[in-house]
Amino acid sequence: MLKFEMEMSNYGMEVLTKANNMDRVMDFVELCIKDVGNPRDTKQLTLVGEELAFNIFQYAYDDAPGTFLLKIFLCPEQNKVTMEFRDAGKPYNPLEHKISDLDAHISDREIGGLGIMLSKKFTDTQIYKYENGHNILLVEKYLKSS
Repeated sequence: MLKFEMEMSNYGMEVLTKANNMDRVMDFVELCIKDVGNPRDTKQLTLVGEELAFNIFQYAYDDAPGTFLLKIFLCPEQNKVTMEFRDAGKPYNPLEHKISDLDAHISDREIGGLGIMLSKKFTDTQIYKYENGHNILLVEKYLKSS
């Protein structure tokens, strides 16, 4: 019996955390995931990519220049997309960030946290680790049929 296995595709990009590079990151995310899952999965993954990358650009280096690495792994065999966000900024686990009370009046809510909340909602697995001076955040999403 012949067994056919589909290969995992992986893509990566590294940029400086300068505001003008955010567009390049989003173009990269959209290009990598444009044909995966259904349109809802694609929109959710695009939003996750934007929110998590923006947080790194905004907060990881305290306005100093730094680098940001994004890897995207497409695994058709498992119908899964994994995104790896990596930076060498200050150690920070976004998964431990306290989410603002969404039932509170908007003027009473703390700023921040909605991006990570959406990322948790739109992905199936989130893993953070700090390794060799790098923050590494992995998010995985199992895709629905079109």
